[in-house]
Amino acid sequence: MTHGETIAGSPGPEPADERALSIAAGRLGRTELAPLVRELARRYGDGTAPATLTLRDLSLAERRALADLLGLDRLPPQTTRLAVARFATAVGVDGPEELRAAVEQLVGPLEDRRATRAARQQARDDLWGWLADQVAQLTLSHADDGTLATWVDRVRLAGVPGGDVEAHRLLLGRVLETLRHLPGDGIALSSLAADSHGGDAHALDRGRGTATLVLDAVAMLLGQDRPTDAETTRLLWERVGVVPDPLSSTVLTLGLRPPGNDPLAAHLRSMTDAGEPSTLTLSQLRRWPVAPLARGSTAFVVENPTLVAEAADRGWDGAPLVCTSGRPTHAVVVLLRQLGADAATLAQHADFDVAGLGISSWLSGRTGSHPWQMTSHDYLEALRASGTTVQLRGAVPPTPWDPTLQEAMARHGLAVHEEAIRGELLGRMAQMGRSQSPKARRDRH
Repeated sequence: MTHGETIAGSPGPEPADERALSIAAGRLGRTELAPLVRELARRYGDGTAPATLTLRDLSLAERRALADLLGLDRLPPQTTRLAVARFATAVGVDGPEELRAAVEQLVGPLEDRRATRAARQQARDDLWGWLADQVAQLTLSHADDGTLATWVDRVRLAGVPGGDVEAHRLLLGRVLETLRHLPGDGIALSSLAADSHGGDAHALDRGRGTATLVLDAVAMLLGQDRPTDAETTRLLWERVGVVPDPLSSTVLTLGLRPPGNDPLAAHLRSMTDAGEPSTLTLSQLRRWPVAPLARGSTAFVVENPTLVAEAADRGWDGAPLVCTSGRPTHAVVVLLRQLGADAATLAQHADFDVAGLGISSWLSGRTGSHPWQMTSHDYLEALRASGTTVQLRGAVPPTPWDPTLQEAMARHGLAVHEEAIRGELLGRMAQMGRSQSPKARRDRH
């Protein structure tokens, strides 16, 4: 066998650079040089080749190993600063990049932390840009310009949980899909969850991440605080036409006497005969719809239960009363739609405040109710009659049924609650609706 030949099947000589790296790694691999290797790995992981290294708190054995490696004639101090090029020369490689390769043979591939940080930041920037673009395409009927952009800013400030951008993108995608389904028209919360979350009917249960983000967006759109308990959560869902529970969505009534033999009609007639109010659930109204009122007849809609209680105490025999008990639930909407299906008049009154005006507009658009005793003239009369000193809170919203009402309320800056004028309101309701009562019909005959 001549010089330079190899035995059949045996590997040929390693490339010179590979041999050099292996030798360098062997020289660096001494246990006493571990602080040097760790510091080199840390500095290379910052993304650039370091020019110098500072080694601190070296033991006597580590100082001796460092002196042997560099050929020093004396021990370096416990904390020493040295040029990286000296280490490359000492282990026999050409420059900092080959020294990095030798270190990687000892500790494995080194992460470029700077590049990793830049990539993560770019992924976050891409996520927020995508979210802003998607939100800009939403067409929620109750959204103000810029409102959801503010929500995007809030979500961005909260950051990416666990740093997992793709998982957060998936979560936000489900949030957006839920928002695209809003406002609903009495859809069950579980059905909305299933429709927007690939069949997961519990995805919007209280406390779930998607539900929290959706409700944050809805609350911001409606100018409300974030819900803090089960009741405020339910009311917020109902404001956008979603029913968390058909048994907890209710409406208070007095004086309803529908025909029919179903249990709800019989119950309402019995309660009316007894002069007692009735609280109906959405579930009951869906199972046994209430018959429409006759064309030309009237039902009165009020905001505050106090009026219904006082009417019952007076032995109410006027037109039916329906109470929203503040912000209307979907049960209120369903009952009013049922009562007004044959063009009966739904005469609706609310507090002369920001929330009351919002209720009037909201109900009118969903049930065909008509604001009643809710003009600027009525407001000024109520101011005089009540002597109120309650200050309005918030900007007065538009009052399309009487634009001068908005102007008058903004000018005076005072609210008038129904309770303060309940006597006048009940008297007018009784007078207008007495002709519809059973007693009045019997008297005419």
